[in-house]
Amino acid sequence: MLSADAIFTKPQARRRSPKGVLLISQKTFKSWIIAGVLQCFIVSQLARAQEVKKLAEEVQNPVSDLVRVGFLNNAFFGAGANNHLFNNFNLQTSTTRRFGNWALLNRLNVPIIYLPATAFEDKTGSLTGIGDIEYTGFLARDESKRRFKLIGGIGPTFILNTATDDRLGSGKWSVGPTLAVVSIPDPWVVGAIIRNLWSVAGDDHRLEVNLFLIEPFVNFNFSNGWYLTSTPPITANWEAEDKRNRWTVPIGGGVGKVIFRGEKRPINLKLQGFYFLEKPDRAPDWLLQLQFQILFPDNTDKVG
Repeated sequence: MLSADAIFTKPQARRRSPKGVLLISQKTFKSWIIAGVLQCFIVSQLARAQEVKKLAEEVQNPVSDLVRVGFLNNAFFGAGANNHLFNNFNLQTSTTRRFGNWALLNRLNVPIIYLPATAFEDKTGSLTGIGDIEYTGFLARDESKRRFKLIGGIGPTFILNTATDDRLGSGKWSVGPTLAVVSIPDPWVVGAIIRNLWSVAGDDHRLEVNLFLIEPFVNFNFSNGWYLTSTPPITANWEAEDKRNRWTVPIGGGVGKVIFRGEKRPINLKLQGFYFLEKPDRAPDWLLQLQFQILFPDNTDKVG
């Protein structure tokens, strides 16, 4: 028989050994560490993706204060009676100087032009040299926080008579106003650059310059730095004797990517292709455009 003490005595709880408690504590601690590391990694990746996307938007904004250096190569196909190829390699730099809420944006473009021997009637040989250097100075103010999220810039463009051969330039010094309007409704960057240039000096035996440009741009950004882009440069030569040779209207687009490279400077790569719907006689049929830029997001000069 069971005694009264055995009946009314509560069963004692099973005690864990100190070693078992230690093992459970270690497993819990490791789980927390792994979860913390994963969380930090995810947060850092999201932050980096947002940083890349923001930088891509600055690259696509012609009046951003982003400092950049690089080149834009234009390869033209199907030009002239012999359907030859010619190339326009442009060294480009963009610097910024801030004055409070305003910024002076300096854009310099130095073209290096290649023309094949088939481009000339005498077939004396190909020609390579510097074309007419172009400078644009934008005065810009960021209005993106207002209702329509618009950013604008305006300033003069100067075309310098610097061609190393008469066949590589206009033979004129030209100037005219340039306007840029940009809107950035995430994830889009859209807008246009508009300008008209008039010759003010140069060789009297060369044709006068009266050249209009409108360059609409549409960009769609993904979170990983990739983006879709279309920036067709539409021009009109008001001095063309035949109105049928006045307009040049390309259509097309391409892709681009902003790439972070650890401690090195980020870069921007962009590739586009265009077909000319409207063009002067003997002008190219196609354009393949490649752009490479080294980006300096922290090199803006500030005054005041």
